Amino acid sequence: MAGRAQITLEAILIIAFFILILVAVSIPMGFKSSQAARDTTRVLEMRNNLDKIASAIEAVQTLGPGAVRTVRISSNVKSWAIATGDPVMHASISYWVEWEKKERVPAELAFSDSLFNSNPFGGLGRNITNISADTFEYVYINEKGSFEVRVENNNNLGESARLHISRAGSTINITIAP
Repeated sequence: MAGRAQITLEAILIIAFFILILVAVSIPMGFKSSQAARDTTRVLEMRNNLDKIASAIEAVQTLGPGAVRTVRISSNVKSWAIATGDPVMHASISYWVEWEKKERVPAELAFSDSLFNSNPFGGLGRNITNISADTFEYVYINEKGSFEVRVENNNNLGESARLHISRAGSTINITIAP
């Protein structure tokens, strides 16, 4: 009888040991994979929103003075920004997202600790042809949700065009002007 109890106790301890190892390994891996999934979602959101905005700018620029196009973008990130004439990205238009830690900014993204505040930002940029990217302006948004980006071409003078950005409520206005 004592031998059976010892075998049962040893079996219980071995099973408990394997469960402990399983929990100790799988839970941290689960957290890391969920963080990686959130980071991937942020990058895809950035690319999608930047592509929509850049396409609208290029279409309005091609259509000429007076053309207007509105696109809807959405963000699940609380702190983000859109910049024109970005000195960090050297791009006509760029899209920035705040990251929780500097180490979590994907390597393919440029990042800065002081562009908008003390937290690390990762950004993607796009150069638009025939747009002078030397005037740095940005709209910093500290909320999630959907926003309309209204792009308007006011470059009646035929001079070199610049992008100007402003925000009114949930509308971000980008104007192509001299």
